[in-house]
Amino acid sequence: MKRAGLIAAGVLGALVITGVAGWLVLLRDTTDPVTVGDAVTSFRTDTEPAPTQPSPIPEGVYVYSTAGYETTDALTGVTHRYPRRSTITVASAECGVSLTWRVLKGRSTEWTYCVVPQGWLLARQDERHTFFGRTERTTYECETTPIRPAEPSVGMRWRVLDCGAGDTKERGGVRIVALPRVQVGGRSVDTVHVRKTTTFAGPVRGSSRHDIWFDSDSGVPVRIVMRSRTTNDSPIGNVQYDEDVVLRLVSLEPRR
Repeated sequence: MKRAGLIAAGVLGALVITGVAGWLVLLRDTTDPVTVGDAVTSFRTDTEPAPTQPSPIPEGVYVYSTAGYETTDALTGVTHRYPRRSTITVASAECGVSLTWRVLKGRSTEWTYCVVPQGWLLARQDERHTFFGRTERTTYECETTPIRPAEPSVGMRWRVLDCGAGDTKERGGVRIVALPRVQVGGRSVDTVHVRKTTTFAGPVRGSSRHDIWFDSDSGVPVRIVMRSRTTNDSPIGNVQYDEDVVLRLVSLEPRR
């Protein structure tokens, strides 16, 4: 979430060195979408050998209809509109499963969930954002943060108290909103609608809300809605970063 401030600082330093010519070059902001073909090729060539524990979700590339954007007011300000299709790549992880959403070359989020008898725990959330040609990465590490209980019921709730990235601390709560049936590619599936609402304190201040509809059987997200509003410290003052995204799974069958 702190990308905008760090990127602004890096670009500002480069501008001091390169002068006006650098200003004209560095302030060019270009974005390219990650296509379904890109994601499938990456899955085939970059996926590491599976750990001992298999993924609870069938591995592969899942395609989502996508609506949303990210924006920052750093420097000249810029908005990245997301393409109509994006992907989440599912792969096994040491403690369970990783889900990597890639929408732009330079914009991605990877969630790592550990699978325990009580359900799934959010272990890590790794984010990458690119503005003005500079990519910054922030990894939120969590401990004992349930995200998908083994036996969910509407109204269940718990606190998020132990997530953070450096001096930035994340606090909030998670609750089960509903257990609805959702249409996916012409099929009706049972889901668990989980809402995680948190605030940030430290160099990054603000809030985020993630709504995830997990398939009750496999756990694959069939719908995700994300909203972030943060203010970040930087040498040029406070920098605002906003993001709104809606993802809807197109098919329960992954591509490989």
